[in-house]
Amino acid sequence: MQGDGLLKAKAEIHTSIRASSSLIVILVVININDNKMNYRFLCLAFCVLFLSINFLHAQQYEEYQLRLEPVWSRVADALGEPGSVESAEFSPNGKYIVSGTKYDNSVIMWRTSDGQELWRKYAAEEVERVGFSADNQYVAACSEDFKITVYEAATGDIEKVIELKVAVDGLTWAHGRNVLAIGEEKNDREGDVGGIIRLYQMPDWEEVQTLDFGGTVNELFFSSDDQYLLATGHGGFKVFDLTEGKVAHAYRPKDYDIFVTGVFSPDAHHVFAADRKGNMHLVDWKNDKIRKIFNHTGKKIESVSWHPNGDYLTCVGHDSYIRVYRVSDVMTYKNDRIRVAHKSWAGDHAEYMDFNADGSFLVSAHQNGLIKLWAWMGEDPNLNDKRHRKVSSTQSDAKMKN
Repeated sequence: MQGDGLLKAKAEIHTSIRASSSLIVILVVININDNKMNYRFLCLAFCVLFLSINFLHAQQYEEYQLRLEPVWSRVADALGEPGSVESAEFSPNGKYIVSGTKYDNSVIMWRTSDGQELWRKYAAEEVERVGFSADNQYVAACSEDFKITVYEAATGDIEKVIELKVAVDGLTWAHGRNVLAIGEEKNDREGDVGGIIRLYQMPDWEEVQTLDFGGTVNELFFSSDDQYLLATGHGGFKVFDLTEGKVAHAYRPKDYDIFVTGVFSPDAHHVFAADRKGNMHLVDWKNDKIRKIFNHTGKKIESVSWHPNGDYLTCVGHDSYIRVYRVSDVMTYKNDRIRVAHKSWAGDHAEYMDFNADGSFLVSAHQNGLIKLWAWMGEDPNLNDKRHRKVSSTQSDAKMKN
């Protein structure tokens, strides 16, 4: 009943605002027609009208309603709308964000707390992907000039340049060790070249493992324990068991398509991947079972993510929204009945997104040259109480009482 009353009150407020706005317009017209140009009145009337419209259209949320709260946005590709940010990723400790761009070829280090730019470097050609090492000390970037450039995260100084024979689209670091994985494009015009995944071990940068994907690799993702490596690309996706150096699962739909993006679930039992037609695939790869294929936009999905708490899936692509789904809804309902748990208007198409380690923040990279930081606001009303109890139990006062 309280909810019904609140909705009724909001409806009455909106009705009052509409009525007031209409009355202001009428009064302004009358005032002008009477040639009584009272400029103070006109200014006041239009200010009230402007504020009323803004209030009316402002997005209102209840407490503990799932949402993404905008924090800041920054220009990462200096060309703006003609530019594009291809990648943006958090450092493992969450204190920094690195971005890579398509048209001004920049690699930029940002401070998460306030969006301060710390350093900026340039590649010779388009930067496809950037990422942090597990120890927060290094950043790697792959560019279309067949190079992998590794920078010192603190200074931007170049640590290592790896030169390849083909371009690279996929790049990621292992979670628990300083191993860098890169995935090549497939170039049939030069013969049977490319489509190889290469793993490099620091500090010697020795190539310790090679895996054959068989086509262009678009994205790579390690499982949390680094035992498995997910590769998405032309034709589908593959899960590689790195301890045995072989394919643990290959997913290739009947209708050939290019898989642009994919991630493991936090427990690595499932893969969530998307193709260029906007189809999103939720697959229990360990049991070789497709849990759901659904499509809500009909447009290319550029990036998907699985929230670290395991309960939510997110996607971005060739529309202007970040969409969030509950895993339970995707598992349970048919395509048309899967609810969008939340969607945030992000202003332009997105190329990439990444959660920090605990899922409290999300960064998104956009085709208008911007990166955006969002605060994740969840649905658990006891979150702060749980956090308080956990912190209190470890503080000096609690230890003295015990």
